[in-house]
Amino acid sequence: MKNILNKISLIALIISLFASTTAMADGPVTKGSSVLGFGLGMANRYYGYAGFSPGVKVNFETGIWQAGPGVVTLGGTFGYTFQRYRYGYIWGSNYDYSWHNFIVAARSAWHHNWGVDKLDTYAGVSAGVRFNIYDDGDDPNNNIDAFRVYPHFGGFVGACYYFKPSVGVFGEVGYDINFITLGLNFNFGNH
Repeated sequence: MKNILNKISLIALIISLFASTTAMADGPVTKGSSVLGFGLGMANRYYGYAGFSPGVKVNFETGIWQAGPGVVTLGGTFGYTFQRYRYGYIWGSNYDYSWHNFIVAARSAWHHNWGVDKLDTYAGVSAGVRFNIYDDGDDPNNNIDAFRVYPHFGGFVGACYYFKPSVGVFGEVGYDINFITLGLNFNFGNH
């Protein structure tokens, strides 16, 4: 019973937040505006190996419709990640495996500024394809180089602070092309 009351309280809190923010001013991302973003971060490790894997991504979104106090955007994303696994360098075997991933996906997010001037917060999803190029280096036991195509599904949350009307810095986290991304957004229209 306590769990049910906690869930009802949480839902009521969320609804009251949405209801109280409907009168707030429009944020940096509005219906009709477009945002182009460039980011760099720690890539999704598709193969489970530890360590830092770099990932870059480019996003483009356009504000399509008003959804409550926020705006829903639709667009696309392109990303590249690189991973390497070295085995036996201490023992002289020198096996060097690498994975190059190119991701092309549709992207949609809900944007809201919560009444804070120059702030854009958002949460969204992406869906598309991941093209993987695998190189096994010079492994004599596993001489396989491959090109594969996989589905890509992602989810993310982020925030962007516009220090100029059309330029902002953003941070994004989630299970998407990158686990963590930092970058620049350029906002075109509706300032």
